[in-house]
Amino acid sequence: MRATLLLNNDWKFRYGDHRAEPCDDWSDIGLPHSFGIPYEMTNDFYVGYGTYTRTLTVPPHWAGKRFLLEFFGVFQRADIIVNGVPAGRHVGGYTCFCVDVTDVIVPGENRLTVLVDNLWQPQVAPRAGEHQFNGGIYRDVYLHVVEPSHLRWQGVTVTTERLGEREATISASIRIAVRDEGLTLRSEAFFGDRCVAVCESPVDTAVGDGRADDVGIRQRLRVENPRLWHFDHPNLYRLRSSLYRGDELVDRQWTTFGIRTIRFDKDEGFFLNSRHERIFGANVHQDQGGWADAVTRSSISRDVRMIKDCGMNFIRGSHYPHHPFFVDECDRLGVMYWSELCFWGTGGPNVEGWWTASGYPPHERDQEPFERHCLTTLEEMIGQHRNNPSVIAWSVCNEPFFSDDQVMDQARGLVRRLVNRVHELDPTRPAAVGGAQRGDFGGIGDVTGYNGDGATLFPDPGFANLVSEYGSRIEDRPGRYDGNFSDGAETDYPWRSGKALWCGFDHGSILGEMGRMGMIDYYRLPKNAWHWYRARLRGIPAPAPKPRRPAERIVLTADRTTIAGNGQEDAFLHVVLCDADGEPVADERTVTLHVDGPGLLPTGKDMTLCPERRTLLDGEGAVTFRGYHGGANVITATADGLAPASVAVTVDAPACTREPIAMVPPPRLMGADELRYTASDRPSDNTDLARNHPVFSSSHMPGHEPSHVTDATEGWWRPQPEPEPWIKVDLEGDTAISAIRIHATGSPLAMIGLSLDGERYESVAVHPTGRAGEYQCRGEWRARYIRVTARADNRIIRVSVT
Repeated sequence: MRATLLLNNDWKFRYGDHRAEPCDDWSDIGLPHSFGIPYEMTNDFYVGYGTYTRTLTVPPHWAGKRFLLEFFGVFQRADIIVNGVPAGRHVGGYTCFCVDVTDVIVPGENRLTVLVDNLWQPQVAPRAGEHQFNGGIYRDVYLHVVEPSHLRWQGVTVTTERLGEREATISASIRIAVRDEGLTLRSEAFFGDRCVAVCESPVDTAVGDGRADDVGIRQRLRVENPRLWHFDHPNLYRLRSSLYRGDELVDRQWTTFGIRTIRFDKDEGFFLNSRHERIFGANVHQDQGGWADAVTRSSISRDVRMIKDCGMNFIRGSHYPHHPFFVDECDRLGVMYWSELCFWGTGGPNVEGWWTASGYPPHERDQEPFERHCLTTLEEMIGQHRNNPSVIAWSVCNEPFFSDDQVMDQARGLVRRLVNRVHELDPTRPAAVGGAQRGDFGGIGDVTGYNGDGATLFPDPGFANLVSEYGSRIEDRPGRYDGNFSDGAETDYPWRSGKALWCGFDHGSILGEMGRMGMIDYYRLPKNAWHWYRARLRGIPAPAPKPRRPAERIVLTADRTTIAGNGQEDAFLHVVLCDADGEPVADERTVTLHVDGPGLLPTGKDMTLCPERRTLLDGEGAVTFRGYHGGANVITATADGLAPASVAVTVDAPACTREPIAMVPPPRLMGADELRYTASDRPSDNTDLARNHPVFSSSHMPGHEPSHVTDATEGWWRPQPEPEPWIKVDLEGDTAISAIRIHATGSPLAMIGLSLDGERYESVAVHPTGRAGEYQCRGEWRARYIRVTARADNRIIRVSVT
């Protein structure tokens, strides 16, 4: 019978490649873990190697078993070594993988080592992305001990074959490793504790792909009066798959699934269970304050619930496959989920060697390996999420048009190849293309997502679509009280399936301040935008603004008093500065947290919350607390002039028998400026930072849309007759600018303004260059928006920024 062990505890870690060295003086850590801990949204991070190791004891009664190591996510290349012998390698940072270590494991004590690196690789997705790319074993690790005959890893697939008014037919496809004769597979579907359907089949070794040890069986189960999955009533079933040898139970797995139908329609929008529904949600990255990507399941649950609690029904998993538990929580809480592949592009210099490179490889030697990697990762993504009813689309990319011009045809070809593979792997769900507002990517998939100005450019493209990003705005908590409906998302057309805010939570980024666009901050405290959505969608009034006056006391709370010490649970610590009556005030003095006990904050035993680090704003701060060794903990908050406040949290785990060795900082951080380029890849001073970025205008004549000025097409923007027409380029982040060039015809341009927030503009002088119709501004600025005020007879042909 199967035994499953969680291996999140008792690891040793050291930066660098130290696979063959003693580990006595290495740091003691637990999983999930990131190279970047503690991480606070910096653009730079450690890039290099990290070595993890721990012992693994095999007792005598496991003799004759098989041993499978399951990793839920390692960024981004992992070499698995057991007792000094290489056992497997996985490349790709966001998907689960399993390594059979049976042939290298021995009775008694074993040494398990995992060498990890997060080096940028030209043949591995993502080659580019507006996020952070810290390395590490940042999700759970399990050991499965199974019989020689067993149910394969990720070997159960459940689909709704037919759905009628009173009966559903469920198809269960199950793969079995066979080493015995006389095996029987029994499948039972449960709703709660009630068994609602049963199917039993003999395991015929002649069935399958010709390998006697890999047999596929397909079973059908009929469920009467099915309870359908819907975001308002997320009914879930469980399939119990049991493998018997005669009367002996050999293996068993449970698979959660839901019964529902989905349909995207080009004229009428989205349908769930044959009923029209409007998708309304947010994009979500996985990282959180202090811990980077290495978040616990408790934190994942909070994230999904916060999206649900403000009234939204949808999460776009931007822009990579998320933790399987994240999608499980979408199932459980009732949130539709868009699962996205990490074929990803972003604005920037398109230089090899960093995550602002061309989304699709410019060098021929890298192209076929990159495409193979994308296809493999797509298969892994579908494999880990295919049974989740919340998943309504498989997206194969995000903004792939941020690729070099000479390979745009190949990028479109890869998207088509990925779409076709989705159809082969899962015909029950549509293949989607995210961020298709440039480069003729729209319509390649079954559903098209438009980011930025795409909703304005393609209000009715003639195929199924939704707004996959709208409303990006950089701000700190508390922020403005509105929904920031913009970019064409303010109109709900009947044929548009829905829309998703950019974004749900602040996140790490390699690009300036672009990570601060969430409606919830990095430490999971809501901004005013979140309260605005909750008031609009659920009718819950927003809290009144806090008065700005000195605090007289600290209130410290934890959302739980006991946590499991296995890296899957944490406690959410919330610090509020209050007046004498306990009412919150907007006093932003520094607060220090200290842990007395075996538990940890991301910075260790002490952490400073302060406005300068954006860890305490508007009189509030938060962080999560976890532990890997058992015992009582008292966390105390102190601040100058205020009495301390404390909260107790117990970690449920064995006590540590020695003093753990604390984490040491990484040897060095790395950013784009530290790269060493080859001559052919060296960034040009003339890189156009506006290329393919969104453009908006006061009006435009038909056929002369504002997007022409940044997308290098043969066209131009021309306004409708109006007194002061304007056009606005959105660089989508805080950008260092030294020159702006404008090609225009007609009267001299009226004015150019630069802004970080889109509201307050600084006027800059614009001068003719001496060439007909060419203007320029030179200086040193930081801006996100460039607004050109034109005259009625102007035609703006191009706006470029360096």
